[in-house]
Amino acid sequence: MWPFSSSPQSAPVPAEGPVSLHPSLGRPLSNSEAADPKLNPRNPEGLKPCCACPETKKARDDCFLLHGSNADSSSDSQDKCREIVAQHRACMRKLGLNV
Repeated sequence: MWPFSSSPQSAPVPAEGPVSLHPSLGRPLSNSEAADPKLNPRNPEGLKPCCACPETKKARDDCFLLHGSNADSSSDSQDKCREIVAQHRACMRKLGLNV
């Protein structure tokens, strides 16, 4: 099946899983919805994705500046920054953001 199909292919993500679910629709919250504390209790401060996890975001950005972008085929940043990116994604998911 086409990978960008809008039809659901898998079971919905549980509320305690990687992303928060919309309380009435049962689908994962969009990032703008995840910034709403009323919809997402895992993000009580209402942080937007751009402002969430500043410590891991800075470390991720510094790694990319030092080792290059993952888009560079000659760059080894994918291996060098893998753990830092994983930590940043885990932090974002902890807030219920869909990354």
